[in-house]
Amino acid sequence: MIFRGSWGNSLPLFLTYEMINAIINNKKLNNVGRLRFRGTNVTTEYISLADAKAHLRVDSSYTGDDTYITTLISVARSACENYLGFMLAQNSAMTFYLDKFPDSEVITLNGVWNPGTVQIQYYDTNDSQQTFDASNYNVDDYSQPARIFLNDDANYPDTSENIPSAVRINLTDCGPADVDEIPKAIIQAQLLVIGRYYELRQDVVTGTIATEIPKMVEHLLNPYRVVEV
Repeated sequence: MIFRGSWGNSLPLFLTYEMINAIINNKKLNNVGRLRFRGTNVTTEYISLADAKAHLRVDSSYTGDDTYITTLISVARSACENYLGFMLAQNSAMTFYLDKFPDSEVITLNGVWNPGTVQIQYYDTNDSQQTFDASNYNVDDYSQPARIFLNDDANYPDTSENIPSAVRINLTDCGPADVDEIPKAIIQAQLLVIGRYYELRQDVVTGTIATEIPKMVEHLLNPYRVVEV
């Protein structure tokens, strides 16, 4: 069962039956340790330097702040990602870590839609690394976040008790590949964050730092935010 909210033309939000049960019973979703990920290489920023300079009203011929503005594009995107709970840039490589395979048949890739190419590796009970054959599972790349479903005739193998994070889910070319996949409100929110960072380059009020998400940005992002349970 999936309860969907609107993303405009794409990117459905959802709560799965598993998530709802977790909320009701105050349980963690996978019971296998926290699903952790490490993104390594952002390949596509969907806001260009030219777009950012136009928003900041910086003359296109002025290049003195180009390096700084380019950095702000990434920093603002990261701030929006942290607030939303999912990634907004395409990554050439990302790895999720689990202590072991879950008891349920579903692995939810928190923070990811469009997972790209998926490879599952694990350390077996002899502490040897193995690859879980792709014929054993299907990837749901429509849902947000993406999910991996174990096939009915397959079983997850036992894993090493000696190696932490014995299950590694490797994603290649994951995340949105085109700016058209990103809702306009999210793009505007990131531009507002870039503008705030550009104008306020230090703490502005005691106890309040310039990297906080402004209320207007929260207003734009809240309809798309994924709340972790």
